[in-house]
Amino acid sequence: MKESAAIRRFFSGFKKTPFHPQWFVFKDEKSALEEIAQSAQGCVLDLGAGTQKIRGFLSPSCEYISLDYYETATQWYETIPSVFGDAAALPFPKDSMNTVLLLDVLEHLPDPEMCLKEVHRVLMTDGKLIFQVPFLYPLHDVPYDFQRWTLFGLHRLAQNHHFQIEIEKGLNHHLESAALLSNLALSKTLIRWASDRNLLLSLGIFFPFIILYNNLHAWVFARLSTEDPFMPTGYRMVWIKKE
Repeated sequence: MKESAAIRRFFSGFKKTPFHPQWFVFKDEKSALEEIAQSAQGCVLDLGAGTQKIRGFLSPSCEYISLDYYETATQWYETIPSVFGDAAALPFPKDSMNTVLLLDVLEHLPDPEMCLKEVHRVLMTDGKLIFQVPFLYPLHDVPYDFQRWTLFGLHRLAQNHHFQIEIEKGLNHHLESAALLSNLALSKTLIRWASDRNLLLSLGIFFPFIILYNNLHAWVFARLSTEDPFMPTGYRMVWIKKE
């Protein structure tokens, strides 16, 4: 256990560099938050807010309200949201929000349909739901990881819950997605070797350089290729509430 924790700490120091297994997740994090914040307006409800990263990027004219489960906020993130609550039973009146955020949260909800129904209820007409979900990404925050959606599945959700899609964006080129998954598989293998005290752990000295190669190779060839919706790591979308 000590060895696997040491491996995690080692890689955390390279979070913003191509030596990190999840470089394609973290390298554009700031610009992604800026982009999301530009679409937010008015009273902003952040569901599953976690560490509330988006708060510092919102316009001063926005009123920010964060909501999270008590256990998630206090034990996982050590934060205190504006409101402790359940995304499937929001403690807010109808038509009370201008913007709702669901950033890498919907996949963790056992009843995402009820959550979307509640979001539609609390949003004002023409209010915005801004959300991000993974598509090609490993299980995480287990056992609270319940589903993945294709782009067409998300279109169906929007239609079923009376939202109009304003913006949709696939995250990462398919070469970058492949590199990310390869890096995560290598990292998981190394952590398993450490936990099992496997003699192959000594090969871990080569892993940072393999990860560096994977990241740079994918990044360069993605820049030389055309956009393709074949296999993104996830999706970011803006939906508008319509009656």
